[in-house]
Amino acid sequence: MRHNGHPAVRLEIGGVERVFAPEVLVVIGYAGRDRAAVEHHIDELAELGVPRPASIPLYMAFPPGLVSQAPSITVAGGETSGEAEIAVAVDGGEAFVTLGSDHTDRALEAVDIVASKGVCPKPVALTGWPAGVVGDRWDDLVLRSRIDGDALYQDGSAAANLHPLELVAAIPWVGRPPGCFVAFTGTVPVIGGIRPSTGFRAELSGPGLAEIELSYRVETVPPLAG
Repeated sequence: MRHNGHPAVRLEIGGVERVFAPEVLVVIGYAGRDRAAVEHHIDELAELGVPRPASIPLYMAFPPGLVSQAPSITVAGGETSGEAEIAVAVDGGEAFVTLGSDHTDRALEAVDIVASKGVCPKPVALTGWPAGVVGDRWDDLVLRSRIDGDALYQDGSAAANLHPLELVAAIPWVGRPPGCFVAFTGTVPVIGGIRPSTGFRAELSGPGLAEIELSYRVETVPPLAG
């Protein structure tokens, strides 16, 4: 469904549905608050063949049509996986917080980080909060995800990353910023190593805030003989 010529993103905010028409999706990587830890992670990835990012944090722009609120996504290849992230929807100067999954092609990531992000849909939850209601509790927000039934895959604090609104404010736009956009602002470490799954569930919670949940299935295009 489209709204004002752009793909529509619908979020229930305080019991009222709000429709967004993002002009761009921004994915922000390497957003850890501890720069030494980020550098260590980059070194670890380099040993696996993943090239060093062009900047830290790394800002990547994609078509808004990658955003998905469907109950399932379809990917090519068996080496993709999700990662829970705080997502910020900005519309006309107002900011809203929701939950997304930066689903990524891990095989392609070793060749081209940006391309690995752009070949997979980016699931987004159906509910959110006005950014203002978070107040001074940003560091108290917790991201969790589960795969393959109920196996805990991620369990981390937003305090590990740079402040989401500060990351959004620092997006290096060329020219005037779009009136509406969605930004993914970084993830937390996985438990037991990055691995694919047929389903992904995530939660974003914080003191005094209604929990935001995201759940989707992962369908893989059948390979061809050859």
